[in-house]
Amino acid sequence: MPASQAMTEIIILHLKKGVIIEDEVSTTGVDTGPAKQAFIQSMSTVKAQPGFIRQFWVTGCWESWEHNAAFVNSQEHISLMTGMDQVFDLEVAAPLTTYIHFTDDPSAAFIAPVTEIAFFTLPHSDREAAKPIIENDPISSTHPVITVGKSQGGATGWVSDTKNPGNAVRDGESIALLGVFGYSSVDDHVKWRQTPEHAQLLEDMGKTPFGQLALGEPTLPGGNTFIPDSSIFHVEFHAGM
Repeated sequence: MPASQAMTEIIILHLKKGVIIEDEVSTTGVDTGPAKQAFIQSMSTVKAQPGFIRQFWVTGCWESWEHNAAFVNSQEHISLMTGMDQVFDLEVAAPLTTYIHFTDDPSAAFIAPVTEIAFFTLPHSDREAAKPIIENDPISSTHPVITVGKSQGGATGWVSDTKNPGNAVRDGESIALLGVFGYSSVDDHVKWRQTPEHAQLLEDMGKTPFGQLALGEPTLPGGNTFIPDSSIFHVEFHAGM
């Protein structure tokens, strides 16, 4: 993996019972309890690492895989995981971590009020052939998700590696594709999926090499109110402090 290739890390974690993540992310208020202190320290630790670019909790962008790997193998990472234990329940499930190389800049999707995140799987035997197809399918400004679906920005990317997938994927498969799309609201996303243009897009996509990939959907814990226990999440990201 080239050292110059930028990489995005997305982590799915389980909140501890009683922890409200919005309270921990906020820098306002007088709450200085252990969970908030640990959360702020964790974000500060990640931001201080060599090769780190930017952070939306809990997503981090790195200059390269090597920079992230160096951090994961460092004493700072051990301290980070100890602090995260104050906020997240690491006993329920280990952090599900994906490493993505986006074809386009995902920033507009991450800073939108609501971000759709969709995960897709492939059989292990199809990964090598699928990689260039996924990498050569950018989301342009004229894409229907932008012009009709009112998305504020979107990007798709190749998932080069996944840690702690647990029961999210079936035997013989792995997470291979991730898409992020920003919207003003969940309702805007739902309305887009109900349009004739969305149905036509899926039909047209099915005739392309991308649409003919044997993409499946992992079963990720939690899901959202849109499709519970699905491969699609709606997230309100917060920029790292």
